[in-house]
Amino acid sequence: MPPRTQLFTADEFAGRLQAVRDLLQERGFDALVLHSPENIYYLSGYQTPGYYWHQALIVPVESEPVFLPPPHEASLVPEFCWVDDIRLFPDTSDWAEVTAGMLSDIGLGAGRIGLEEESRFLSVDLRNRIANRLPNAQFENGSGVVESCRLIKSEQEILYMREAARISARGMVAGIEAVREGATELEVASAVHSALDLAGSEYTGLPAFITSGERSQLVHATWSDRRIGLGDIVFLEIPGSLHRYHAAHSRSVFAGDPPYELQRADETSVKALAAAKATMRPGVPAREVFEVGRAVIDDAGLGYRQGRRIAYGIGTAFPPGWDEGDIFSINSDESRPLQAGMTFHLITTMRIPEIGAVGCSDTVLVTQDGVETLTSEIPPGVRRA
Repeated sequence: MPPRTQLFTADEFAGRLQAVRDLLQERGFDALVLHSPENIYYLSGYQTPGYYWHQALIVPVESEPVFLPPPHEASLVPEFCWVDDIRLFPDTSDWAEVTAGMLSDIGLGAGRIGLEEESRFLSVDLRNRIANRLPNAQFENGSGVVESCRLIKSEQEILYMREAARISARGMVAGIEAVREGATELEVASAVHSALDLAGSEYTGLPAFITSGERSQLVHATWSDRRIGLGDIVFLEIPGSLHRYHAAHSRSVFAGDPPYELQRADETSVKALAAAKATMRPGVPAREVFEVGRAVIDDAGLGYRQGRRIAYGIGTAFPPGWDEGDIFSINSDESRPLQAGMTFHLITTMRIPEIGAVGCSDTVLVTQDGVETLTSEIPPGVRRA
């Protein structure tokens, strides 16, 4: 029976399920047990912010999926989930016993089972206790199976990401307009969040990052009651989310007339972002894109060197992150080629001593010919307040 809120067609869900089953067969698995909320959502449509409680989706190769939702979230199953076989248990249950029992009930008590051993939602203790209850089964690491299917976005996923980018732009415009001498970071954040909500954003995997002055040196710091002074840089990294699909971009605003060094840093960041985009197209190894962007930044001699990844995958996400960097990141040691349909948050922001966070980032889609910038409404480059 279809859910009341169906964000993807039945055919799309069926295609995703078949792709996962094909990979399971290639690896010799009889089933895969999922605990990550992104992967459960991708295959079943089910979503909840209550994934801090145990949930599991069993995907057998030869039979239909079985879903164990959090007991207090049962009302969300008919709202979002297309899976028919739902097993509910009291919240006092032993979840290792319950999960092992479900595997046994569907004939997998002696099967070769993949577990998401790299997931933050499967503890070592739970993994071992499930395995101990089924001594005749063979448990192996099944991480990466669903993620490899999530790597290339469908037309519907790209549509949601375009909308997330539009939402992100509404928040960015509001934030830029709120920056002025004497305003607090809290006031800027209030403008951003009001705009995001009114534009249709859901809760995001990470918060917006809004910092000013010396606080802009703090990576992943959120807003405070600090007042913006004349001569301060204000850094804005603003996400948008729709149906769990994310887009994000960064811009900087300067209160006053930017000094020469800041202008040079800004020009370098914009140039590096453009150079990386110009390199991105299907078949290009990710590390080549990294090297192009890195060279622009490092050769500028600004006192900052690009030592970290220049982009990470972005798409469907639940807190504590908005990225798919665990699936694919563009860095110095990633040799896999880009493919059409991949989406990335491309970042050339620099944190420079005595200046602060200068730079920009965009969410981009790899196309057949290159890349499309989804967060294109506000061109990169430092604004003046």
